[in-house]
Amino acid sequence: MKLTSRGELALKATIELAKVELEGGPGLSAAEIARRCRASLKFLEQVLNQLRGGGYVISTRGRLGGYRLARASEEIFIGEISRLIDGPLAPAPCASVTQHRTCDWCVSEAECDLKTVWVEVRDAIAHVMDSISLAELVRNSARVASDRYAI
Repeated sequence: MKLTSRGELALKATIELAKVELEGGPGLSAAEIARRCRASLKFLEQVLNQLRGGGYVISTRGRLGGYRLARASEEIFIGEISRLIDGPLAPAPCASVTQHRTCDWCVSEAECDLKTVWVEVRDAIAHVMDSISLAELVRNSARVASDRYAI
């Protein structure tokens, strides 16, 4: 799988950091995260800078350094990461909670036939993404992987 967006890479990178955290391992170098995510180091470094600026990762220098999650993986939800990197979860600007504006294609937001749909879609997406922590994703992934190899 090739990661094509900043949001995908941010989620995958934080999942890799959550795996290491839950295993009790040291931080990961940017090069190691890029290898695990099959992404270019340059692209990953841009995403890591955004994640660091948002308070989701920390980095330390040195032989035992690397990137780590700034908070416990149980406390970081995928909706937070997605919003930081990609912006609002809403499918249309009129449904956004944080960056609301009238859609360019609407004459009147009050008369828009689709606004209620966009709000329902936003709420459904937010409900799912804001209820799944990085730790939960890692545990689910490990469970699925172990189920695949059961004989």
